[in-house]
Amino acid sequence: MADGPVGYLVINVLESAGHDSDDQQVWEPDFKSGYARVEIRGGAKTIKKFTSTQSVADNGITWVEQLTLEVLEGASELRIMLCRPKEVGEGGRSSSSIVAACGIYMKDILEAAPVDKYFELYKPGGGSAGGFIRVAISFLEPDQVRNGDLVGSGVEGGRGQKKKGGILGLLLKLGVLAAGAAAVYTVLDKQGVIGKKKEEPLAPAKKKK
Repeated sequence: MADGPVGYLVINVLESAGHDSDDQQVWEPDFKSGYARVEIRGGAKTIKKFTSTQSVADNGITWVEQLTLEVLEGASELRIMLCRPKEVGEGGRSSSSIVAACGIYMKDILEAAPVDKYFELYKPGGGSAGGFIRVAISFLEPDQVRNGDLVGSGVEGGRGQKKKGGILGLLLKLGVLAAGAAAVYTVLDKQGVIGKKKEEPLAPAKKKK
């Protein structure tokens, strides 16, 4: 059994849109700000990271933040969750809630990476449409990472950390060329590699105004 991670997922959380494939608004009117929670499940422990909290504008949220997660032996699922920030309730207790989420098999991600696409989100419970989230994902082998490369280098991400440099800068850090990402998406779209409940478009429909 491996002592350390078998690799790293570098995930650029770019943006989310609050409408379905028919361009109908699916987020509740009182959803004013949110953050993305990313988890890798199935290994010795759940690995999780968070983006900062950003406001909803024009029925969407923009982050452009980069998160790095260890991939442990036995990891089986990547979960991406759109969350409402913590609110203080009775007794001074605070709690956050999941607005919508999606799950992708790790084996599909590892076979497909690098990939840049919109994933369809589903609300908890009934599984109704919860919008879209766009992420760019790359996988790094341990021997691709020099000692200390993922510590204090701007690759790590967390709540309250806003990454700078724009989408191009982030993709260059990953070593992902736009043409390569587009080619990978085309292959995925034809072969149905990424697990999902139904086909998603390359980009969601225009945001409702």
